Amino acid sequence: MRRYRMRLRRSRPRDARTPVVLPSHSARRLALLGFGAGVLVVPIWAWTTQTVEGQRIADLVLYGRIVATPAALGAASETLATVSLAYGVIAALGLVLLGLARGGFGLATATFVLIAGANVTAQALETLLQRPNLLGHDAYATGNSFPSGHVTLVASLGFACILVVPRRLRTPVVILVSVIVAVVGVSTITAGWHRLADVLGAILIALAWASLVTAVLVRAQGWMPRRTWGMGHGGWATRLAGLAGAGVIIAGVASLGVAAFDPARLGDAAAAGGSEPRTFVAALVVTLGSALVAFAAFEWAMRGVALEAPR
Repeated sequence: MRRYRMRLRRSRPRDARTPVVLPSHSARRLALLGFGAGVLVVPIWAWTTQTVEGQRIADLVLYGRIVATPAALGAASETLATVSLAYGVIAALGLVLLGLARGGFGLATATFVLIAGANVTAQALETLLQRPNLLGHDAYATGNSFPSGHVTLVASLGFACILVVPRRLRTPVVILVSVIVAVVGVSTITAGWHRLADVLGAILIALAWASLVTAVLVRAQGWMPRRTWGMGHGGWATRLAGLAGAGVIIAGVASLGVAAFDPARLGDAAAAGGSEPRTFVAALVVTLGSALVAFAAFEWAMRGVALEAPR
């Protein structure tokens, strides 16, 4: 008796641009990434603003600004001066128009919601949240500054850039915008405008909005080209940037943790007008690593999904 076996084969579309891989996995990854980033904002804010140890670290970082040279302080101030509302509106409008040209109304709407949602959230939190003074006279500054509006604006524009550019350009854009966001975050700390937690919270808020909005957009109009589905999912450069970012975050956090439970160090720094350069440098390192990890994770979660209309 001859036995016949059924073999299931995938259909092979004739058109190379026909979507044959459903992007549902990317949508789930983006949703989980966005939810995780949003949830992570809460413990960062709570520990760094509502506990003595968290406030101590934040102020030790600011006291360590004494190691910054006048040239570095001037460069930080000039960098922050360029991040204005006018430039932000112009950049956002350009990205929305580019999204409209490349992906139609859906991509343009997602770009607008991403930028507007992240920045409105940041401004609302900075206004509503309270930061009690738990350090007394040793405190570097009082009042809430969480999260950083400057970093939120630049980070949200960076994530929007990744959305609207062609997939071939996503990896270089990820590296570029990571560096830009890190420079702005470092500048806010160097100039004494914001604490480290403010920068981290801003990056996470922008990442949460970008990931959740993109997850909806992928469900609505995302597709996977047959021959080039892997393009834009993050090559070796993005993976290397993400791993390097994670490494420097671990090193920086470990350095900051040493100073967290030593009350005498804050009093000495306050009396000397600033004597903790190690915590300042560690904060800058954590800022750079956080930017790299956030943007690399976002590109990885998209996994090469095309958002523009097939041609």
